[in-house]
Amino acid sequence: MRLRYLFLLVFPLLFNCPKKYAPDVESIEVLYVSSLYNDIYQDQPILAGIKALPGLKVGHLKTNPPFMSVILGRLGFYELLNETGIDFVIADSLTFWTDNINYFLVPKSMGYAITNYEGIRFAILRKDKDTLAIADETQISLVKQRSDVLWIIENSLLDIAPTRINFFIQDRGLADTTMTALKVEMDSSLYGKIKEFKDKVEQTVSQKTYLEQKNLKAYILSTVSLNEGVNIILYAQGLFINNISSDSITLEEILNSVVCEMKFSKMVMNKKQIQELNEEKEYEIWGKLKKNNNVLLPDEYGIYLFDMFYKMSSGHGE
Repeated sequence: MRLRYLFLLVFPLLFNCPKKYAPDVESIEVLYVSSLYNDIYQDQPILAGIKALPGLKVGHLKTNPPFMSVILGRLGFYELLNETGIDFVIADSLTFWTDNINYFLVPKSMGYAITNYEGIRFAILRKDKDTLAIADETQISLVKQRSDVLWIIENSLLDIAPTRINFFIQDRGLADTTMTALKVEMDSSLYGKIKEFKDKVEQTVSQKTYLEQKNLKAYILSTVSLNEGVNIILYAQGLFINNISSDSITLEEILNSVVCEMKFSKMVMNKKQIQELNEEKEYEIWGKLKKNNNVLLPDEYGIYLFDMFYKMSSGHGE
């Protein structure tokens, strides 16, 4: 039996006043896959059965750890999504995207996308915060003005189970919504591709790195120093979540122990400049200070720390 909910309580929706012209649309159907990453690990992935179904297909790529979304991109997941029929993907801002995609991206923080569904302007907005700044309120108002129906996806709704949602339309506005569990029939060919990709992911994250008789922190910092040709590394105190001491470590353990998405750039700095910067930022310092130093320091426009110590394409691990 379909469960009927008040849209103001379950799915916060904003919509404009009725327009003069009302298209002959009774409802907009949305197939919400939820986590696209988690879906590939299901015995019957929803992604393997939505392509032939009517309606708008939506999912998200929030991963834990966050850098896993980058790994997925480098293994070809975003091209694979082209074959599934997905229409909208809510994406982490650090996600490594390819240009060869045929679906819309919705940035995870106050990002939105609008599509014309048989004359109805249907918008999706991802709201990732409880307290809104003036700019956020302005963003919502802008999207509201540009659309007939606006679906706001809040944090509490992001990871619900895969769901079929019907948005019932009257005079170009929203009249009601219903939700039911999303069940699909598997496409055997696509099912095989998804399972093959899942196996590739598992093989990749199980690859081992040998720590050369060092703990994880010392191994990464010394490796980065050597690879980048620097004698000083400045880094935020929370860069290392776990400092593992072991003969070897899997990529999965690295991703869960290091903030791999942090970015760094190189520059030349004297001892006084480093000390002044460190007083302001309270960075941790690795290396020995000299009069003039080749320094690696945090920079949002720099290179991922991960790429400075780990090369996926170089036969890393066993």
